[in-house]
Amino acid sequence: MSFYPEFRIMISLVVCLLWLSGCASRSGHLPVPKPFTPVPADFTHVWTKGTHPFTGASVIDIDGDGTFEVFVGGGAGQRDALLSYRNGRLVNIESGTGLSNTSATYGSTAIDMDADGDTDLLVARENGVYLYLNDGGRFQERTIPVNLPIDSVPFTVAVSDIDHDGDADLYVSVFVNAKTFRSATFNDPMHAKPNRLLLNNGDLTFVDITESSGTASKQNTFLSVFVDLDSDGWQDLVVSQNTGAVEVFRNMKGGTFQPIATKSEFGFWMGLAVGDIDNDGDQDLFFTNVGGSIPLFLTSGDLQDGQRHTHEWMLWRNDGAFRFTDVTDAYRLTGEGFAWGAVFEDLNLDGQLDLFVAQNYIKWPIHKLLKLSGRTYLQSNENGAETFHHSPSLGMQNKYFGQSPLIVDLDGDGRQDLLWINMDGPVQAFLNTSRGNYVTIIVPDTVSALGTRISIETDRGTSYTRAVTGTVGMLTDQTPELSFGLGDLEQVRRVVIQRPNGQTEIISTPPINKKTMID
Repeated sequence: MSFYPEFRIMISLVVCLLWLSGCASRSGHLPVPKPFTPVPADFTHVWTKGTHPFTGASVIDIDGDGTFEVFVGGGAGQRDALLSYRNGRLVNIESGTGLSNTSATYGSTAIDMDADGDTDLLVARENGVYLYLNDGGRFQERTIPVNLPIDSVPFTVAVSDIDHDGDADLYVSVFVNAKTFRSATFNDPMHAKPNRLLLNNGDLTFVDITESSGTASKQNTFLSVFVDLDSDGWQDLVVSQNTGAVEVFRNMKGGTFQPIATKSEFGFWMGLAVGDIDNDGDQDLFFTNVGGSIPLFLTSGDLQDGQRHTHEWMLWRNDGAFRFTDVTDAYRLTGEGFAWGAVFEDLNLDGQLDLFVAQNYIKWPIHKLLKLSGRTYLQSNENGAETFHHSPSLGMQNKYFGQSPLIVDLDGDGRQDLLWINMDGPVQAFLNTSRGNYVTIIVPDTVSALGTRISIETDRGTSYTRAVTGTVGMLTDQTPELSFGLGDLEQVRRVVIQRPNGQTEIISTPPINKKTMID
């Protein structure tokens, strides 16, 4: 951006004030668990100018031993990393795996693509989409042909069996490349790059059905998520777009999708979290935005008369039948600073989903000097209403250019830990030392598991419902384990598993503070 000289002093003052507002910590006086324990990690992402600054990360068990590794993408000319928790630190074991490439890496997704029992990896890079087929911890690289628009790059790959034929179909989020990117461009159709939907032929070859499926997006997309929004067993599609409105597509079950009208304003929608925050059994949606770090008038770009945009984050409560209510203010998530990836997870194990949000804009001068810490919100009931409170005493501050939280049980104790994936900076990892009880369900990283919904029933009622969903956060793929906090409860009546094919399975009195694997 450039400004007229006479406005520079005024803009600087306004920016500083707004930055301070965006940094303000509205922490609640809540009981918090023992602070998380930091873990050193042997990887620092390096951004090369001329590419986008992002990286990607996925949780993956490369050899099927029940211990998770973390794939993290490198910048241009930098090898990717594969981090393994060993002797109190995250060690890079990528060498010899075949799991790397020196093209700048963006998003990644871990899933068994060829149904051989090993978890494979999809990686979106500056120069295309790659599939790494796993053979006992060694990977074979192949490219997936994608007809990308001119001057564009793939950012991430969402996976779903959209037609219930048993194989993995791919939705590629597409963004204008770094060399031709212009900020705050809302109305230039040549600048906007539509996404691509690839239907699997059953043999890991794909046909582009973007147009016939009705899923061609309207703007550049940071990430897209398949999630069953109406609990009918078919995964729908949510698209988080830069300089556009959030798009929602209903899966019509025949390889086609129907766009759903939403009340989303234009925004710089980036991160996307999915979770049942109100324990009603369906999945709610949270989107990050620029926040108060940058003045609104600096981002109006080419908006036309009658067009509005917002910097506020957005939390949608799912009311069923594709109706959504904006509850951002009710949950006290307004007035926050610049944010990227976000995830819901009950890290303090009290039975309520919490929210973790990565922050700081690598191209914003103020954030180079004074960085936001990232937001670690605990959910609590205040005067009869559920709200989120930032709790810095959790001890997971991240003073780097945060891109996304990543949830994974690093040390195998059943408690989910947290990593901050950072742009042009080191991975920051924290072990969970919470004392609450929990039930952890291990879900296989398979196509048939996608869309599975799991809840638990106790003497205090039914928990939130967890859905098996990939690519949430920001160009990241979270753990396939689904954990449920119990607080001080010491018994669970049953686990209810609802499969996409309509089958329901019950696990009676599952073990507490241990992991239970399902097929």
